Amino acid sequence: MQIMENGSYIQKELPSLTMPDALREKLNALCMDLIGTKHDLIHEIFEIDELMSASPESPAVAGGIERMRQWIFETAQALQNNIEEIQEAIQSGTADFLLQMLVMESAVNILNSIPSPPDCSEEPEPKPEDAEENDEGGENDDEEIDDDSDPNCYAFYSEDFYPVGILIAAIRRLMARPDLPGESIDDLKVFLFAMERLPLVTPGVRMSLGLRLDQGGESDWIEIRMEDGEFSLGRGTWTEGDADTETVFEVSSEYRDGDAFIATGFAESFTECARDVCREVVIEDFCDEPFTGWDLARDKTRWASLPCSFL
Repeated sequence: MQIMENGSYIQKELPSLTMPDALREKLNALCMDLIGTKHDLIHEIFEIDELMSASPESPAVAGGIERMRQWIFETAQALQNNIEEIQEAIQSGTADFLLQMLVMESAVNILNSIPSPPDCSEEPEPKPEDAEENDEGGENDDEEIDDDSDPNCYAFYSEDFYPVGILIAAIRRLMARPDLPGESIDDLKVFLFAMERLPLVTPGVRMSLGLRLDQGGESDWIEIRMEDGEFSLGRGTWTEGDADTETVFEVSSEYRDGDAFIATGFAESFTECARDVCREVVIEDFCDEPFTGWDLARDKTRWASLPCSFL
């Protein structure tokens, strides 16, 4: 069902996205293959069910199950091959970056639906000397430090482009609110400028943008923060003098802590809050000097060059 649903989902979204005609034809054919594979799998499941009723010990049962798994992985491989072609089209400027997100997300949905096969192999116990060698370096083995990190670019993954895009659209909507004072509009312009430069770091921007709702002596808020080279998404509540805060996503030039799907859920919640006129827009600027970096360059192609964690 995941194969069919994601194939139909991609097929439905393709007309609204820019891409070369040849790539569009390939993706449409891929969607038809996804839907067809679902029907093949259902047929195979019924065949295995009948076989198990008649002869549950037959080796053909395991063979049929393995055949189904192979079909699914071949489908995922086809998705991966198309993602690579999509990335090339994005880098050449002939395709929307959202196309990559669309296909990657569908591939992940399919892969996550596949149960792991039982591991019947017995791994030999490590020899004591091997264990000692593996322990050399101690805690450093659990941490990977990227010596090639760029201090001018956050360590986003390419799929983070999607929730960032949702947040940018929500901030633009906020700027149209008639109740905002001119000073807040000016601050929002700076904040939006820095958001649109992502994944690049914007020096001179140390700000937070929150949406707060006060009711009956209680408050809850949702917040985007850019400060000291860190970008974070968080939310919190305040009740009877006690504050409870949570950071759901955080990234700097050297590390990234968060999940693109969680960040997307946050971005959708932020959008809903932005539509609520009862929420107060709270924007804070922690810099002593006014922002002057309006001539800083943007690089829309930078997202496509970032690593991807999906596949």
